[in-house]
Formats: sequence, C-alpha cells, structure tokens
Amino acid sequence: MIRSHLNAIYAVAFLISLVDLRSLYLVHGILSVDLTYAVALANSVVTLALCVVVASECKEDQPVKRTENRRYLSKEVNASIYSRFMFNWVKPMMKEGYSRAINDEDLPELPVENRTKYALANFREHRVTSLLLSLGYSFRSELTIQVFYALGWSIFIFGPPYFLNLIVGFIEKAPSQREPIFTAYLYVFGLFISNVVQSLSFQRALYIGRVLHIRIRSIIIGEVYAKALRRRDTTPSNASKDDAKAVDSTPTTEDKTEKKIGNINNLVSVDTQKIGELSAYIFYIYAYPIQILICIWSLWRLLGYSAMFGVAVIIITYPLPAHLSKAYENSHKDVMQATDKRLTLMNELLHAMRIVKFFAWESQFRSRILKARENELKAIRSRLMQYLWMGNVWFIIPILIMLSVFLAYTKLAGNELTATVAFTALALFTNLRFALDEMPFIVSSILQTKVALRRVADFLAEPEIDKDAHEVRIGKAEFIGFKDNASFQWFYNVPDGTGAEPDSANPGQKFKLKNLNISFPPGELSIVCGPTGCGKTSLISSLMGETNCLAGRAVLPRKRSAHRRDEGGAVSGTAYVSQTAWLQNDTIRNNVLFGRPFDEDRYQQVLYMCALTRDLEILEHGDQTEIGEKGITLSGGQKQRLALARAVYSQADIIILDDCLSAVDAHTAKHLYEHCLMGCLMRGRTRILVTHHVGLCLRGAAHVVAMRDGEVVGSGSPADVLRSGVLGDEVTLEEERIEEKESEAVEGKVPVLPVTVTKKHEEGSGKLVADETRAKGGVSREVYALYFNAAGGVWFWIAVVALFALTQVMVIGQDYWIKVWAAAYKTENADLKANATRFDTASVLFGSQSYSQIPSLEYVSKQVVSLLWIGDGENVEVDVNYYLIVYFLIEFHYDRESKRWLISPLTATSPKHVGVATMLVATVRSWLLFMGSLEASRSLHANLLDRILRAKLRFFDTTPLGRIVNRFSSDMETVDQNVAPSASYLLYSVIATSYVIMLVSYVTPLFLIPGFFIALIFWGIGLYYLRTSRNLKRLNSTSRSPIYVHFSETVNGVSTIRAFGAEQRFIRDNWCKVDTNNRPFIWMWATNRWLHCRVDILGAFFGFCTGVVIVMSISWIDAGMAGLSLSYALTFTHHILWVVRMYAANEMNLNAIERVQEYMQIDEEPPSRIPENAPAASWPHAGEIVVEDLVMQYAPENPSVIKDLSFHVRPREKVGIVGRTGSGKSTLAISLFRFMEPTKGRIVIDGVDIHKIGLEDLRSKLTIIPQDPVLFSGTLRSNLDPFDQHDDAALWAALKRSHLIEEGGSASEQFASLDSPVSENGSNFSQGQRQLIALARALVKRSKLIVMDEATSSVDFDTDHKIQQTIRNEFVDSSLLCIAHRIRTVADYDRILVLDAGQVVEYDTPYKLMMQENGVFRSMCERSGEFVDLLAIAKTKAEQDHAVGGQA
Repeated sequence: MIRSHLNAIYAVAFLISLVDLRSLYLVHGILSVDLTYAVALANSVVTLALCVVVASECKEDQPVKRTENRRYLSKEVNASIYSRFMFNWVKPMMKEGYSRAINDEDLPELPVENRTKYALANFREHRVTSLLLSLGYSFRSELTIQVFYALGWSIFIFGPPYFLNLIVGFIEKAPSQREPIFTAYLYVFGLFISNVVQSLSFQRALYIGRVLHIRIRSIIIGEVYAKALRRRDTTPSNASKDDAKAVDSTPTTEDKTEKKIGNINNLVSVDTQKIGELSAYIFYIYAYPIQILICIWSLWRLLGYSAMFGVAVIIITYPLPAHLSKAYENSHKDVMQATDKRLTLMNELLHAMRIVKFFAWESQFRSRILKARENELKAIRSRLMQYLWMGNVWFIIPILIMLSVFLAYTKLAGNELTATVAFTALALFTNLRFALDEMPFIVSSILQTKVALRRVADFLAEPEIDKDAHEVRIGKAEFIGFKDNASFQWFYNVPDGTGAEPDSANPGQKFKLKNLNISFPPGELSIVCGPTGCGKTSLISSLMGETNCLAGRAVLPRKRSAHRRDEGGAVSGTAYVSQTAWLQNDTIRNNVLFGRPFDEDRYQQVLYMCALTRDLEILEHGDQTEIGEKGITLSGGQKQRLALARAVYSQADIIILDDCLSAVDAHTAKHLYEHCLMGCLMRGRTRILVTHHVGLCLRGAAHVVAMRDGEVVGSGSPADVLRSGVLGDEVTLEEERIEEKESEAVEGKVPVLPVTVTKKHEEGSGKLVADETRAKGGVSREVYALYFNAAGGVWFWIAVVALFALTQVMVIGQDYWIKVWAAAYKTENADLKANATRFDTASVLFGSQSYSQIPSLEYVSKQVVSLLWIGDGENVEVDVNYYLIVYFLIEFHYDRESKRWLISPLTATSPKHVGVATMLVATVRSWLLFMGSLEASRSLHANLLDRILRAKLRFFDTTPLGRIVNRFSSDMETVDQNVAPSASYLLYSVIATSYVIMLVSYVTPLFLIPGFFIALIFWGIGLYYLRTSRNLKRLNSTSRSPIYVHFSETVNGVSTIRAFGAEQRFIRDNWCKVDTNNRPFIWMWATNRWLHCRVDILGAFFGFCTGVVIVMSISWIDAGMAGLSLSYALTFTHHILWVVRMYAANEMNLNAIERVQEYMQIDEEPPSRIPENAPAASWPHAGEIVVEDLVMQYAPENPSVIKDLSFHVRPREKVGIVGRTGSGKSTLAISLFRFMEPTKGRIVIDGVDIHKIGLEDLRSKLTIIPQDPVLFSGTLRSNLDPFDQHDDAALWAALKRSHLIEEGGSASEQFASLDSPVSENGSNFSQGQRQLIALARALVKRSKLIVMDEATSSVDFDTDHKIQQTIRNEFVDSSLLCIAHRIRTVADYDRILVLDAGQVVEYDTPYKLMMQENGVFRSMCERSGEFVDLLAIAKTKAEQDHAVGGQA
C-alpha cells in the first residue's frame, strides 16, 4: 500500500516538475540557468530517479514459494511496476523454454484471482439476474483500469507523427529562425517517449483483456459443468418434434447423452470462445469511436464543409458493406451448420467403430462423411468468395469518398487542391475508413457474443433436479419407497426447448409410472421384476429423483454432506449401478475406489465378492490396468462387475442395482448373488435390485415388486407375490431350483475363484491411454512438405510466388508516378520536391496503423507546403485531378491486421500497398491461395479419415475419442481457415521487408550497417520468443481435449455421479482441467506481449538514434532527405516485427497439420481388398470352418490369449461355445473377423484362408450379433438396412422373427412404421429392445456364418426362449457359433466347444460329451440338476442327426 502511494506521489511530482521545466525552458532556453532553473532541474532529476527506484522494486522481498499443487507461483504476483509493463516476470519461463521443450509441470501457477475456483467464487458473489451484468460487475475494477490504458494508447498514438513533423519543421527553417538546437533533441526524445508510452499502454490493455478472457472462460465452463450435474434430463425426446411417441419408458443413462454432450460441448467450446474473445478486445468498442471523432474533427479543420461530403458518402454507402457483412455472416453460419453435420457423422462413426468394422461398413461411412465434407467445403468456398467481394467493395467505396470530397473542395468551394491537402485528407480518410470498417466486425462480434451469452444463460436457466425434495438423514433410513399413489414421467422438451411438464407438451402419449405405493424394507434385498419395457429402470430413476413427479412423492433420504474436501465414494449414502455400466477412463483400482482411501482388506473382499479376482490374475497389469474410454478394454460382464464393485466398496448403506446380472454368465451370476448381494459387506444395507434373474435371487429377497406397463401388479414378500401369480411364466419355484443348479453346473472342473489377488503391480504399469504426444522444436520439413504437396505441389507455389513478385513490381510503379507528379512542377528543384513529396506521404503514416492520425493538421500542411515549393522557381499550372485520379488507380494497400483493402497515401515506406491493377493481381492471388487451401483441406481430411477407418481396434482402445474428434474439428478448422493465410502473410512479410531494405539502402546506403545489427537483434529476440511460444501453443492444444473428454464422461454418468453425491469432487476435477488449459494459454499471450514490448521499444530507440544523428547533421542534410531516412528507419523495425509475428503464427498454425500428420502414421489393418485372392461372390457357400494351431495375442509384448487352438466346424453346423470369463470365447469370435492377426496358425472358411483375402471381402460375408448393440440416429429402416439393399417385406419379416412385433398382434407405436425415428445410439429404446433390433439386422443380412456373443442378455427369459427358437428355424442353412450363458440354450446344438485358458478342453456333440465319464461338460450337466432332461434333449438331437445321416 505504501509503495502504491509513493508511486502515485512521485509520478505526479515528476509531471509537475516537467511543467515547471517547460516554462523555464521557454523563457531562458539552456544558455542562462539561474538558481530557480537549477532547483527545478534537480527536482525533476531526483523525482525521476525516485520513480525509477520505486517502479523497479518488487512487492515482496520473500522468495516465491510453491503452491499446494507443487508449482511455483507466477512471479507476476510480486512483480514491480517496470516488470509488469515490460513483462519481465515471464523471463524465467522463457529462459527455460529456450534451453529445452517445457512441459506442463514447468509452467508457473496462475495467480489466485485467475484460477477457476476463485473466479467462480467472485462471480457468484456478485451474481445478479443478467449474466452480462454479473460479468461486468465482477470485473469492474479490471475494466476500469483497462479504460485508462486504452485512453493512454488512443492519445499517445498521435505522438509519433506529431513529433516527426516538428523535427522536419525544425530542420526546414532557416538557421536564423530556428529555436535552440536542444529543442530538436527534445522533439526526438518526445518521438521516443510517445512511441514507448502508446506501445506499453496498448500492451497492458491487451493483457488485461486476455486475463479477463481466461477468467470469463473459466466462469462459463465452470457454471455450465455445474449446471450439467444439476440439470434435468430431457434428452429422450430430442430426436425430433414428434419424436415423443417413440420414447420408451426406460432410456438408459448412457443412451440419453449424445445430443446433450454435443450441445454442452458447443457451449464450452464455441460460445465460451466468442464471449472470451470479445472480452479480450472489449476496449476496441470505445477506442475506435474516439478515433472516428478525432478524424472527423481534423477533416473539418483541414477541408471545412467539404469534409462532410465524404462523411455523407460513408453514410450513404454504409448499407452495402453492412449487407455484405451480413451475407458473410450468413455464409459463416452455413459453414458452421455443415461442420456440425460432418462432426455428428464422425462422432457416430467413432462411437460405433466396432460394429462398423464387424459389418465392413467403412466404405459406406466414408462416402457419407466425404459427402458431408464436400458440402462443408462448398460452404467454405462460398464464404471465401463473399470475402473477396467484400474486399473489392471496400476498395471501391474509398475512391468514391475521395472523389466526392475533392470535387466539393475544388468545384464547390473553389479551393486549389494541392498535393499537401490531398495526401493529408487521404491519410485521415484512410483512418476514418479503417475505424468505420472495423465497426461492422465489432458489432458482429457483439451480436455473436450476445447470442452466445443468451445460449449460456438459457442453459443455466433450464430446470434442475430438485435435490431438496430428498429428505436428509443422519443415521439409517426409516422409509424408502413411494407414497400417496405416486406417478412419474420422464422430462421432455417442448418446442421452446425447455424441460417441461410432459402432459402439457403432449398429453396422453408418454409412458407413465402410475399409482405407486411401495415400501422397500431397510437393510434387506428387494427385487423389481417385469417384462422388457415395463418401466423398471424408470421406477428406480424416479426413486432417485431423475424423473418428473406428477403425483405423490418418492422417498430416498440422503446423508448430510460432510463437506470434507477429499471425501470420495458415496457421500450421499446411496450407490447406484446403471444397466449400462458407467466407468471412468482410469485404472481398475481407481474405478473401484472412486475417490475413497485405499483399504487393502476391504478392497480384496470386494474383488472376491464381485468375482474380479480371477480377471485381475489374468490381466497382465492386474488392478493397475487402464480400462479405456467407457471401459472399452473390458468385456460386458467385467464392466458390470467393476461398476458393482464401486458400489460395494463405497460407504453407501442404500445400493440400487439396475439389472447388473444380465451381462454375466450363470455361474458368475450365482457367485454375485451368494457372495456379493448376500455377502458380508452387504448385510444390513438396503439393496434394490432390478433383474430378470428372479429365480436366482428370490429366496434371499425380503420384498418383490412385479411391474407391467408402468404399474405395480404385485408387491410384497416373495411367497405372497408367487401365490398371486402376477409373475406369470417368468419364474416358478421349480425354475428357481433349476436356475440355481444350472448356475452351479458351469463351475464344472474350472478352477475355483481365488479369494484374493496375489499379483502386485506398480502404479502406472498398466497405462493404456498414453498422454497426448506433442512435437518438440521447430515444425519439421515433413509437415511443411505435407501441406506443400496437398495444396497443389510445386507449380501451384511457383504461381503464388510469381504473383507475389508481380505485386511488388507493380508497387514500384507508385514511386515512379510520384516522381512524375513532382516533376510536373517545373522548378529547378524538382528532384528535391519529389523527395519532399515522398517524405510527406511517408511521415503521415509510415506503414503502421498506430501512426495514422495527425493532430495540428494546419501546422503540418504549412510544413509540407513549404517543402513542396522549396526554391525560387515559379510554379506552373498542374492538372492535379489528372495526377490524383491516376494515383488512385495506382495506390491502395491490403491491411494484414483487418484483412481488407484500404486507401493509403504511403509510397515506398509501406511496401504492402497495391493499386487497382495490383488489387486485381492480389485478388487472383487470394483466389488461387483459397483454392489451394481448399484442396489441401480436402486432401488432408480424406487421408486422415482413411487412416482412422483403417486403424486397428487397439488404437481406439488406447485413444480417447475426444482426441480423435479434436483432429477432425479444431485442427481441421485451422487447416481450413488459418494455415493458408498465415503462410501467405509470412511470404508477404519477407518480401515486404526485403523491399524496404532495398529502398532504404538506395536512399541512405549507410543504413545497411546499423540495419544489419538491428536485424540480428530482432532475429535473436524473435528466436528467443518463438521457442517458448511454440511449446506453449502445443501445450494449449493438448490440454484442451481433457476438458471435453471429462465433460462427455460426466454427462454419460451424471445419474451415477448424482446418486453417489460426488458432484463436488467432479467439479473440482473440472476446475483443475480448466486451469491446466488456461496456464499455457495466458502465458503464451504474456510472451506475445513480452515480444511486442521489446520490438516496439527497440524500434522506438532506433528511431531515436536516427533522429539524434539527423539533428547532429542539421548543417548539411535537407529536410526531405532527413524525413525520408527517419521514416524508413521506423518502418524497417515495423516490418521486421511482422516477419517474426507471421513466422510464429505460421509455426503455431502448422501445429494443427503436425497433429493431423501424427494420426496419419498410426498402424493400419491389412488391405480391404486383395484382387488376386478375392473369394468367389457366393463365398462362403456352406459355412465350414477349420481352425489350425491358432495362437492369438493382443500385442507382441502380451501373453497369448488363444494357445494352439484347433477344431473343425462342419457346413451349416451349430456350435455352442462355453467357458468361464477369460477362457478366450470372445477372442475366438473376433479372430474370425481378423481384428488381430494370428501369431501362429490359420483359420480356413469354405476352403479359403481368411488371412490371405481382403478384410472387406471377409467381414462383409460374416455376421455378428454383439452383446452391446449399436444403433444409429435415423429410422428403423436405416438401422435394419443402412444401404437400402432389401425391400420392406424382408424388414418387416425380420422384426417379427426377432419378436419386436408379435405375429397377428398390433405393433407398438415404436414399431408402427419402418420410418419410426431412432435417436442417437438408440436412446429411445430400452437395452433389451436394442438387442432385438440388432438381431433383426442380422436376420436381414442372412449370412452363411453367424456369431452370437451373448446377444440376448438384457431380455426377459420368455423372450429369450422365443428368440432361440427363431434362431434354430431361421438359420438352418447357416453355420452358427453361439457364446451362451446357459447350458439349456446350446444343449440341442450340433456340437459343443468347451474352452479354458485359450485351449480346447472338449469338443464333440452334446450327447457324446454327456456320455463321457469325468467329462467337463457332463459334470456341468450333472450339477445342473436336470441331467436327465438335458441328456434327453441331446439324445433326441443325436437320433435326429443319425436319421438324417441314414437317409443321406
């Protein structure tokens, strides 16, 4: 505080002393210094010294300590004033970045106020009704400080041209009329100081804007994420306006997420970015209007009322560029819509990659995506053409403005249009037009930000889950269930997009739970059962508060939150296991712990209870194995048991289980029932289980709820419900006994499940998903070559370079015409006048928008007039209009900042100028670059898509989908929009700088000596900056993906997270990820400001030195030459800066191609087609399979999963495959589809070695019905027959045979039409219904070889029995390999293959295996308790086969 006060006191005192010195200097000069003068001078020097000392002092003398996350706090916190303005506090990080590639852990920690947690706390403290007002009020202090810096920039930006003209005016005067020479040195010093002050003020304003950017971004992301955890789920009805009728009663947690994730990701990425960008440059909103007012005032002072004609033309023509801007904005919207469609297809493809590869649909999906890509590129091309039209209009309008003003000035006002007035007015109108041209973009940015704020505000205002409705408890819950005839329904979206009461949106058409009065006994096991689609999942979701309560109430008391920071697990006292297991992309152990401390004894007990011990013994890295996104590396049963283990390990005393037994086989289900549901750690806990395995669980249940069509048809003790008969055929007491014995049967001779896991593994040893890689050092030549060739190759770039060269040659014509114009004034000093004219046009603007506005225009005009008419010669009449019009046709320039054409009075000093003809050449050049850019985008996207489609499945197991999507979204957007412009601007800057050097060398050859050393200094600064900035850009790119991955993961599991009460822990994780992304972003912008400060000050100092030399040479140098040299010197530093900036921007943009190239080098699958080995069109004709000595392993470093496996499947044979988890059943199934190549051995189908033919030829002829069905957004028709290869009759027949439509019965509304909508991932169907649709898809395909992988695990037993009958009837002419849960399913198959540890244990007909003494299969049948029945089934089958064989 004391330092702040001293700073203010010394600064004010120094400014007052300067005023005193100025007064004394004007009176006494420097020749006579009296006591008062000396005291004032000494006071100024001492005050300045004190200001320097105080400004250089740090706030704290103590060293910066490490923060809680082991990072050093940013030195910005304790930086001195000097360090803050010069950004010296980033120097340690830049030094580190120069010596080596810095990593995330090397970055200093953000200041406290810039971290997400505190930014959110500040925002919420000042929250009002409006989101915009809340943000403004929260950052009112920063915005106020930014205003002062912006005003300082706006005022001092006029300093350089002002002092330049004072210096030239001083030199021009006769020696007798000049002030003391010290005055000239003061002008030079003023030139330096005004340059420095305006630059530092501008850099501070920009940095404050970027700080506001990351804070606002943190706030928006934090609020959206927190809202996503509280928001009602209305997704089931999002498919279409009248999709409501197709919504099922039991949408699962995973399925209701695709569009929700897309919407939230848009808010987090697109909308947040728009809001943040406006906040970064918000001071432009008032800075440009100030410049406009100054320009209009200056024009009035210069031209009088004639200036108003130009303003009138601006007003009249303003609608035209505004209209074009609107058209450009619309074309941009078209591009965004096309991009959204392409990304939607990509997301669907990536989520369904396994099924796409199973069915060999790669080429069809490729065609769909490439078609969407072509539509996107067409929209981009349209937008680029709009861009070119806008450039031409911005070129024409300034001509009209100038002509109208000068005509009014000469014809109406009768004034003589001298070159001085013309060029000065031209300069002012240029800046006026620049400011006006910026206004549409500023307004557009404001409007886009307004839309983004509204979208975010609408999302934050959406209805939330009412957690206050849940009772809070301290001890055990006394009542759990439903009261007062409770009724519930899923939330649905009404047309205004808000979640609303479903009855008000579409009454009578939505599924409801009605008249619920249920009391689940505390501390006991309760069962909820019923047929597929009856509302079981809706019941437990309603209990957890996830649905809309229409009447009555649900009671699920939650524990009071302890608010302890590190408490994990189920802090709410409730744990939930969803029907589709939700898992995190982490290790098995961390998924089980779920944030809780590790307890070895409890952990080992839980693993045994959930039958995970044997799996962990088999897995190479045990519980340190990373399971991938959505547990992709685990089987369906393993995922379900892992989710169950999480619930059991938690501290919850209420555990809700949604059909967790469906994905496991019979013996595992029995183990889970006996050792988990009824185990020691579950005793005394309230367990609510939704299941079809009623027979297995009935004897341990204290309460049973039977449901049908959304109503409870039976509720009470198991005996009472059984006696009532409401369970129908689903279970009987006899079935209960059979189910139990059959579960025991599959144990057979398989080793007993180990009680503990003996293998220990180091933490991190089982890492599946590697950290996202990033290149180090400069961008490699290969990356440049990739884009070089993709854009068009050698001839394309030769044409581009030729057009650049032609543009620069035409620029030289400007200089020549100025000389011609000057020579027209027939005086003996024509050459001098040419130089003077050249200086006039240079000193006004000298190549930078920063130096484009001129105070004291009358004074400047007088100086230039005197320069133009030096000498005693008599002027002749000159047709100024002629030269002016020709000059218009020659001189225009393209501004790289605003990316538009502007009029410019500059000549040689600004080599970025082009004329009308040059504009045409530049337009052709731009068009050519745009076309090359589009071709490069098309080529790179197609190659990337091909590589992803051809990638091995292991790549998708080890790579989060968010990373892949990032390549197709943000990286491809950079390729589409930024790479070509940055490359062209780099080339342009290099050529422009070379041009300046040549011209400066021509005018002042001695400039080459200091210019050479200055260039070396600039190069050193640029290289020092570039190494760090490049790495920070890469870190920023790689740290963005985890935010989106975390969002997707959270939204997928929001019901589970809410049930566990883990919202705060996940919110803290989100804060951490946002800070990790903000760190490299803000430090990257700090390094940019570091560069600009030094380059600007170095340039200002070089101008200062040049000015000093010129003043020292005043006795012999003429004014024109002096001004020209000084202007050239300043312009040189400006262009060098552009070379550094463009090179850095080019390197950063090429980072996107670098990341795309990385995925173009991933391992590919074998070829899709091998023409010389292509099988016959009728292959496979019989379905015969021969497996010989097969050895399979997932990776060369992993152990073999299948070991020397050999067996033979005869044509049209039905083979059942049995074995425990990990025995190799699924690996054998995917081996038939060649998802991995054998280490040894081969598989032959109908005489064709499948490893010698193309993958598409193989997979297109086989069919698999997977355990986890995948559906695509569209209709039933597009899911059953994606490529229109079958007629409607075949599709209806398949639906009937899969029992989605009963024979002779009326179809439900969901299946009333083949055009019934299917939401993304089939979210409007239950899990069981999706499995049946997948079965119908296989029935449509009718392959000769079919693999069923536990394809009916989520349907009720009655439907399962019917499906098995359908399979036997429909697949008579096909070979069938069935991985089954129950022996009864495969007892009448042709043969049984028993696997264990990847080897064949037994393989023969069911009858022969049952007749083998001590056989594994016989043992299974005997222990099932129905050996006689099974033997009779097998014997009947054997007799039928024998009879058929005898007849043959």
